[in-house]
Amino acid sequence: MNKKAKSILKPFFYFGFIEALIFWYAIEKLLWDSSGLTAEQIVFLGIIAQSSQVLIEVPSSIIADRWSRRKTLIASSTFMLAAIIIVIAVQSFMSFLVMSFLWAFYFAFQSGTVNAYIYDLLKEQNEESQYRKAISRYATYQLSGLLVSSLGASVLIKFGGYLTPYCVSLIPTIVAIIILFKMKDPPIERTEESSGNALDHVKNSIRNVAAKRWLRLIFLGLAFVTAGRFIWYEYYQLFALDREVAAVLFGVMLALIHVGNILGSEFAHKIKSPNRVLLTAFSAMAISSLLLIFTSNQFVIIFFLILCFFGSQASSIVLDESLQHQTKSELRATTLSLVGLLSRVFFGAGALSIIIFDSTASAIAATTATLFVGTLAYYPVRKRLVPAD
Repeated sequence: MNKKAKSILKPFFYFGFIEALIFWYAIEKLLWDSSGLTAEQIVFLGIIAQSSQVLIEVPSSIIADRWSRRKTLIASSTFMLAAIIIVIAVQSFMSFLVMSFLWAFYFAFQSGTVNAYIYDLLKEQNEESQYRKAISRYATYQLSGLLVSSLGASVLIKFGGYLTPYCVSLIPTIVAIIILFKMKDPPIERTEESSGNALDHVKNSIRNVAAKRWLRLIFLGLAFVTAGRFIWYEYYQLFALDREVAAVLFGVMLALIHVGNILGSEFAHKIKSPNRVLLTAFSAMAISSLLLIFTSNQFVIIFFLILCFFGSQASSIVLDESLQHQTKSELRATTLSLVGLLSRVFFGAGALSIIIFDSTASAIAATTATLFVGTLAYYPVRKRLVPAD
């Protein structure tokens, strides 16, 4: 990424790191388990968190496209703040259910908005060709924050219990909101496509993708890889519990998963050829998920999870880049949210299959492997992918 692009995005990179200091991610399922929740209830909460975004995903991105990228992100962080406060106050199935809904709002309001924000900030200065490098570097900052918080989680629960990471997470969440209040909104280019109502906005976003066969396939491939990532993020701790991975390793496990994500981001950042990135990434995530069906050694499990997240992170960045370059500013967040919407449909089907097979570790790995294989939808149009500048 060139110096000009770095200068434009430097404040937002800092926001990405601080906002990602969420210390409770690494021990969330452990808190649920210690609070008496069953494996089926844990899977159900995951379904609620992801499927409820089906209702929120597109409306939140219409807000970002038609109102403000920055204010939408402020709303997102505010939902996270409320979720943390609720769990600190009460630990029960109902409080975790409410938190799952708030987390859905948090994630939905970010989904698509961050990518659109970065692209428009760059385009304002005629630097949109730097997008893949920029979004990769943003992901590295964000994942570095998650890495730090994952390592810190193990220390915090050792000295203060499972609620301590939630209390500590209040601080960076508040700081992130303050940073957003000081940032600027990039201009959103308006055309006749943004002059109608919200339904017209969604229709225009769909038409933009549907108009080109190669763009439809990239859209589909991105939805599949995103759904596979969601399955692993929601259920890797349940997978680890079923395979009897030591509780003391949970913080380290999430930290190493984020290392895999960072490596995937940097790989996508450094390698210009999109097909080289995707071939390597697909091999890593699909083969690792298949092998996890049969793996029981806790250290081998962690290694394969690292490869899964490395591959899925790199794949999603490259496919997202091609989609961004073919989308108008006023439709950008909504188009990515439509990807998220479809990915949650895939996620819901996958989660139901996991429940049908008694929520076993093998069912989780097999479901994820199936979704990752769906990423090959992009392959017939691989020559249309955008190379990095």
